[in-house]
Amino acid sequence: MYSPHKALSTPAAQDFGFPYTPYDIQEQLMQQLFQVLEHKQIGIFESPTGTGKSLTLTCGALTWLHQHEQLVRTELLQRIYQVESQLKKLQMDSAQAEDWITAQGKTRTQRQELEHLQRLRDLLQQREQELEQIKLRKRQQQQQQRPARRASDLLAAKEAPVDKEELHSDDELEDVEGAQEEQLAEPQSERFRDVQIFFCSRTHSQLAQIVAELRKTPHGQNVRCIALGSRQQLCINAQVRRLPNIALINERCLDMAQAKSSSKSRQALSSCVYKSSAQLQRLSDAALCEPLDIEELVVEGAACGACPYYATRAAQSQAQLLLLPYPLLLQRSARQQLGIDLRGAIVIVDEAHNLLDTIAQLHSSELNLAQLQLAKQQLTGYKQRYARRLSSGNLLRINQLLYVVRRLLQLLAAKGEPRMLRTYELSAEGDFFNIDLHALLEFCARTRLAQKMQSFGRQLQREPQPSENRQPPTQQLLQRLAAQHEQQTQTLGQRKQQTEQKAAEKSKQQSQPAPPAATPAMPSPFRPLIAFLQTLTSNAADGRVLLNPETSTLKYLLLNHAEHFADIVKEARALIIAGGTMRPTQELTEQLFAQCPERVVERFYDHVVPADAVLPFILPTGPTGARLCFSYAQRTSPAMLKELSMVLQNLCGVLPAGVVCFLPSYAYLDTVYEHLEQSGVLQRIGLRKRIFRETAGGAGVEQLLQQYANAIDQTAGGALLLSVVGGKLSEGLNFADQLGRGVIVVGLPYPNRTSPELKERMRHLDETLGNGAGNEYYENLCMKAVNQCIGRSVRHIRDYACVYLLDERYVSERIQQKLPAWIARHISVASAGFGAVQARTARFFKAKT
Repeated sequence: MYSPHKALSTPAAQDFGFPYTPYDIQEQLMQQLFQVLEHKQIGIFESPTGTGKSLTLTCGALTWLHQHEQLVRTELLQRIYQVESQLKKLQMDSAQAEDWITAQGKTRTQRQELEHLQRLRDLLQQREQELEQIKLRKRQQQQQQRPARRASDLLAAKEAPVDKEELHSDDELEDVEGAQEEQLAEPQSERFRDVQIFFCSRTHSQLAQIVAELRKTPHGQNVRCIALGSRQQLCINAQVRRLPNIALINERCLDMAQAKSSSKSRQALSSCVYKSSAQLQRLSDAALCEPLDIEELVVEGAACGACPYYATRAAQSQAQLLLLPYPLLLQRSARQQLGIDLRGAIVIVDEAHNLLDTIAQLHSSELNLAQLQLAKQQLTGYKQRYARRLSSGNLLRINQLLYVVRRLLQLLAAKGEPRMLRTYELSAEGDFFNIDLHALLEFCARTRLAQKMQSFGRQLQREPQPSENRQPPTQQLLQRLAAQHEQQTQTLGQRKQQTEQKAAEKSKQQSQPAPPAATPAMPSPFRPLIAFLQTLTSNAADGRVLLNPETSTLKYLLLNHAEHFADIVKEARALIIAGGTMRPTQELTEQLFAQCPERVVERFYDHVVPADAVLPFILPTGPTGARLCFSYAQRTSPAMLKELSMVLQNLCGVLPAGVVCFLPSYAYLDTVYEHLEQSGVLQRIGLRKRIFRETAGGAGVEQLLQQYANAIDQTAGGALLLSVVGGKLSEGLNFADQLGRGVIVVGLPYPNRTSPELKERMRHLDETLGNGAGNEYYENLCMKAVNQCIGRSVRHIRDYACVYLLDERYVSERIQQKLPAWIARHISVASAGFGAVQARTARFFKAKT
């Protein structure tokens, strides 16, 4: 990689290749982004949802990259010419110099620099030739007839039997050792490295939107863009795709890749037909020549019979823009597996309002009683069956793992209150502090123990039963443990329904023999077990373990986010953190960038909509004049429910089309809905608007939204949608135009402060950042959720809506400062009474018609 000495000047707004006439804030964002990239800084950008943030970031970054690449080529050639001239002059001077030793030293330094620069030039020319060859092959492929679509092969493969993964002898353990590393350590020759842009977002659908927008820009004609994903998203081999989880998919893929070289395996796997080098190159060329999203890559791979996963990996080093979801960037193991090199790269994290929570979630781990009991049962059975075939070293590791599992079970069996422990405190109480967990985890990875345990568990289920009507004790235990695990992961309502169904099935089974194939499939407990043990090897100050005998769970809680983000900050040339609701940013900068505050640049932009496009209210009192306070202690009171029902009825009378009301929790939504029914308000609202409500678990969200949209089109008064703050409808969804003419936020949705996890996180922040940091974090959690709800409406420049914040606590200046600037600037406190709010609302929409 060559770093030019000359600085780039910021281009004019029209030079960024933006496909539309940019708004002022879009011009500012592109230019300030350009400066951040040029100066190798960390930029935190807030641009309200609906302002074209993602497209603006893409155009700004690609414009900088294009100019940077041109500067590198120009300056590299100029520098070679300068060094050659200096070297000739030094050689002439050294021939006449009296101090020839010093002269020779200077000449040697210049010669070494020249050799380095010439090597960079040769590598750059070689890279450009490779790119020309890719374009040439692509043109030739377009002239040739397209091969027959291989989708039929995928359908046929679904009926193929699944190969067994049973590896139980020491020979086989050593046979698979390093198999994964061999696959991942692809030979890499020395090559020229230019700056790459890694653009990550929450979901593949959001990344697909970037690809669609990119095609509208001039950059889409020549940028080399690759969408990265896991095998789970990109695999087209139906035999592999139907495996139940990504870990098994990874292992099966690696097994099939090693099939030809593995001669010791008792049950040889067939090699993958989609890994032909010629077909991989064909798909790799296609991906580099035209931006394709994940779904398009899969379709293209099925068409030409090539694996999209390995094709994108082959194309990765040649790509300029790489699109990937959060987990592939934020987890070090995922980056290593994909061969992602962030040195000197640009990292853009879009939709980053929940970045800290995402990092914590990715690096936390949970283990429950049922999983530990099942792990103990399977390990014991595995040891008894294969003890004679295992070496003393491998048998020792299995005994150690079994001992750790038993000790964790004893900790959960002890009665008591939930406790927060440091990692070393847990190992000390469990009496396994003297076991080398690093060596134990290395053994599990080397032998792929989790894979074998998955196979062994299925094998136990397939064992013949001793009698027609009686199941073997082992299978009975496995079934009972699987049922316990499944029951613990359900909600209370689902538990009741499931218990009734199981009781009916049990009575039916007692009256007739159970068929042998009725045993349910069980999730493997070893992957969560290994993940949990890995967290115990982390720095003790970075997290805590919640030991909760009441729920029979062990959960590792990450507290130090910076530890898992430090590599990105250190290696990347520049880092962009962008979102629609980034404020407040203090906790983000303090927790992730405390070591380099001088690099941080914060920029906040207004909305593109005109000032009269949004009419926000704070309602401290209800229609009767009673104060509104929807705190946890007061919100279920009859008086507060009555005031809320009157607010909803009156606002639905003046708000047209769609109205979305966000409530603090699903339980409170049910309480409000029940009160609306009993009081008759629901029926009165229903005379004007159809009423819908979100259900816990997020099931049927798409169907609910479609019904809501249809009701708005078909009903004169529109529809009312009761939703939950933090639910599926409060983030990432678009209630533009008629879908969201009114947004109502009921109360301040503070999380449960008595939660052991939240209490520990707040205490940790107070210790590390100073007193008050925990309360600040607690309040920010609430306000970020509110801001996300507000951002569901007013999605483009011609959109308009009213926003209502129902709670007297919103009057506080401290709270209003944490609202989006485009809302806080125009907010009106309804001190004159609720009637004035209705009147202003009616005038607002009358002026828009």
